[in-house]
Amino acid sequence: MKNFSLLSTKRVLFLVAILAFLIALVPPLTAAAPPRQGEFIYYVQYGDTLYSISRRFGTTVPAIMAANGLTSEYIFVGQRLIIPSTQPLPGPFDCRYTVQRRDTVYSIAYRYKVSAYALMQANYLYSPYIYVGQVLKVPCITPEPTPFPSYTVAAGDNLFRIAIQYETSIYAIALVNGIPNPNLIYTGQTLIVPYPGSQKWPVVPTVTPTLYPFTPRVLTPTWTPTATGTATTTVVVVMQNIAFIPATVTVNQGTTVMWKNVDTVNHTVTSGTPGNITGTFRSGTLTPQQTFSFTFTVPGSYPYFCEIHGAQMTGTITVQ
Repeated sequence: MKNFSLLSTKRVLFLVAILAFLIALVPPLTAAAPPRQGEFIYYVQYGDTLYSISRRFGTTVPAIMAANGLTSEYIFVGQRLIIPSTQPLPGPFDCRYTVQRRDTVYSIAYRYKVSAYALMQANYLYSPYIYVGQVLKVPCITPEPTPFPSYTVAAGDNLFRIAIQYETSIYAIALVNGIPNPNLIYTGQTLIVPYPGSQKWPVVPTVTPTLYPFTPRVLTPTWTPTATGTATTTVVVVMQNIAFIPATVTVNQGTTVMWKNVDTVNHTVTSGTPGNITGTFRSGTLTPQQTFSFTFTVPGSYPYFCEIHGAQMTGTITVQ
């Protein structure tokens, strides 16, 4: 009897030790404080990381960890996170919009010229998911923005071809549809097409091959790359490795800047910043080895970016 009792006691102690070990492996769950002014509640989705969440909402990983009392970057599906705002909520959201079929948070925000994060924050949305008939608070814009058309992806389509067909930009289509990689779309996917007719793509001339031999002429470049406009009247910026090189250029008034795509992928040169195109210059898509030039006649600072790669590829021209 004593041996049986001793054996049972050992088993209980063994199970308690195993349970204590498993509890030690689980990260502590901290009770998140209620959101403060300018903060936002988000529930972790499948595939999320703190880095992807911080990039989506324009904040940083340390800021999210501090707001939620996290001691590690470990998160799990369904976890409630407070997302601290790094920018003030733009303007009053005094008007109302009823969600229509095929609307997305991204397409509505793009039409009303605010970020998706700001729209979600103004409407206390916990995720980007919305439903038909839902009433959202939006900024008051006169006249009210018209709905965007939609397009169903067919076999062989890509965003470049769709952008040309509707005369809009690849970056805008990717932004309003929440597409993180413009190269990944699928047949049957329904896309919102923003601002059709706003982007005039260059017409590709039809070349008729000749039947007689000819000797190719070698052209000698007449420009010299430089970081300032003091030595020549033309300054060259190359597009390579998803970057403008050099990214910051200072030139004199009247200088022409030539952008040359030496990358293996397409780029654009568009004045402004992602989501805020100023219209000073806009190149359209530049395939490898194509160039785009613009002469700066008015002093000032001219930020620009690639509509295909967004904030990942930006630059600035300063005119003295």
